[in-house]
Amino acid sequence: MVLVETDVVLALASREDRHHSEAVDIVRNIKPLKLSPYALIELDLLVLSGKLEVRIPTFYEGLERVLSYYGIEVVKPRPKHLEKGWELRKRYGLTYFDSLHASTAIIENEVLVSYDRIYANVKELKYLTPGEALSRYRFGGSP
Repeated sequence: MVLVETDVVLALASREDRHHSEAVDIVRNIKPLKLSPYALIELDLLVLSGKLEVRIPTFYEGLERVLSYYGIEVVKPRPKHLEKGWELRKRYGLTYFDSLHASTAIIENEVLVSYDRIYANVKELKYLTPGEALSRYRFGGSP
């Protein structure tokens, strides 16, 4: 039903993030909720580059517990996601990870929820901002 990407996880992880309470609301109230598998790789690269400072392994242990507790499924990576990602980068000029999050949502027939409004330009993608998603899907509502 709803797929989130890295920016929602980052907001969820930091109480200082201006979107933190909204990200918590999403995790608690939108069911079923799925996570792009490429968000995990993007997070790890942010940690590796020093752009995201976390305590290892505590950060990943906490993320695992949150995903498990709230029943958030990590979508299984598929070659079709990569294929579609190439197409989306060429057609819309998306970044590498934005193209993979969008392609995953398209291939898996999910609504992508992100703070990044660049996704609104992708015609074949069902995209909502987090606020729109909360209005539409809170407590398992239908589209």
